[in-house]
Amino acid sequence: MRFNYLDYSAGTGLLSVALSPLVRHYTATDIGPLVPLIQKNVSLNFAGWPKLPSGSPGSNISVEELDWQLLQSSTASQRAKLYTPDPIDLLLIVDCIYHPSLIPPLIATINHLTIPQRTTVLIVSELRSDDVMREFLDTWLAQPNWEIWHVGSKLLKSKHYVMWLGQKLQPPSTSE
Repeated sequence: MRFNYLDYSAGTGLLSVALSPLVRHYTATDIGPLVPLIQKNVSLNFAGWPKLPSGSPGSNISVEELDWQLLQSSTASQRAKLYTPDPIDLLLIVDCIYHPSLIPPLIATINHLTIPQRTTVLIVSELRSDDVMREFLDTWLAQPNWEIWHVGSKLLKSKHYVMWLGQKLQPPSTSE
C-alpha cells in the first residue's frame, strides 16, 4: 500500500525528491518565501515538473505554502480555508523544534493536519536545547487523545537527535 505524505517545513525539498518514488503522493510545505526554493529543487530533479504525465517520476509531488503561525492564529473555520490537505497518512516533521515560541503553532498545526487513527506523525529533531524539547513534548502529551512513542536511540546513530511517533485516537464517544 502506498501512502500520502506531508513534509512539514520541507526546507529545500530534498526529502520529497528522495522519498516520492516510495509513496502515492508527497506534499512538501514551508513558509511562502521558501516555496520557490522547493519548487526549483523538485524541477531540477524531475524535468518538466509540475506538468509531468501521471505516473511518471516526480508527478506525485506537490509543493504548497503552509505557515503554522498564521494557521495557529486563525479560527477553526479560517484554518479549513487556509489549509486543508488531502488525507495524510504520514506527517513528517524534521528539525522544526528549536524555539519555544514556535511550539504552540507547531502543536496547533499538527492537530489541524492529523486525522484520528489514520495520520501517523513522525518527528525527528536535533537536540539543540533540552528545555525546548521538554516543553514541546510536555505540550504535545497534554493534547487530548494522543498516543506518543519515543523511538529508541539504537535506531539513531547520534545521540544528538530524537525521534517520536504519534497518532491521534478517536475521541471517546459521549452517550446522552
